Amino acid sequence: MTAATLYDLEELLERPQNRDVSKEMMVRAADRLLAQQCLFRDDYNASGTYDLIVRQAAYFRGLFDALGRDLVIRADEMMIELRPQESLSRTVLSVDETIVLLALRATFEQGVLTMSQEEFGHIETTSMEVMERYDQWVARPRPPWARVRKILDAFRRRRFIDLGDEIALENGVGITIRPSIRSVTGDAWQTRIEEWIAATQARLAAEAQGQLPASHAEEAGAEAAPIEAREHEEIAE
Repeated sequence: MTAATLYDLEELLERPQNRDVSKEMMVRAADRLLAQQCLFRDDYNASGTYDLIVRQAAYFRGLFDALGRDLVIRADEMMIELRPQESLSRTVLSVDETIVLLALRATFEQGVLTMSQEEFGHIETTSMEVMERYDQWVARPRPPWARVRKILDAFRRRRFIDLGDEIALENGVGITIRPSIRSVTGDAWQTRIEEWIAATQARLAAEAQGQLPASHAEEAGAEAAPIEAREHEEIAE
């Protein structure tokens, strides 16, 4: 695909049908999608940006292709997402980020199986339910609530989830998981969960037999946490 250029934008804006579009509008739309990665039309103050990107999809596809990203428009879900191309699509999250992200995906798929999806395919859950999966998968203390909330806030900014009401007595929060969680975790998410559990069990067995010092536990777990992510190097703060 030929990359979009500033000249292309100026030519586009000169067309009679685009007299209601300005360069500033196009730049703001690109900036917002780059910042969020996933954009839903029902997001706050997003309908204009969504409609503009859909209307000028050819230009934005060329622009983002030049940045190593694919623009995907899912009209049935009223969602636009940016997917890093193959060369950018793998990174390594921290251990707790990986587990929480996979737990969110597992919770989403369970909701799909039980036909619990809300409008636009959303699944409602709570942080307590997500962290129960965390406890089931790994024999390690769960991170403190402040850390969990920080991870969830980072995922919310990327539009994989929305956060609802605080559940103060439980140190938790309501969560709406969006279908975009599938793009973040990739098709092999269940295999990664199985690999993670197997690696954890192997580490515990090695510790029990004295083959792996306890001080190496974190490093061993971290090596088991690769995941097909989407620009999550920005999540670790």
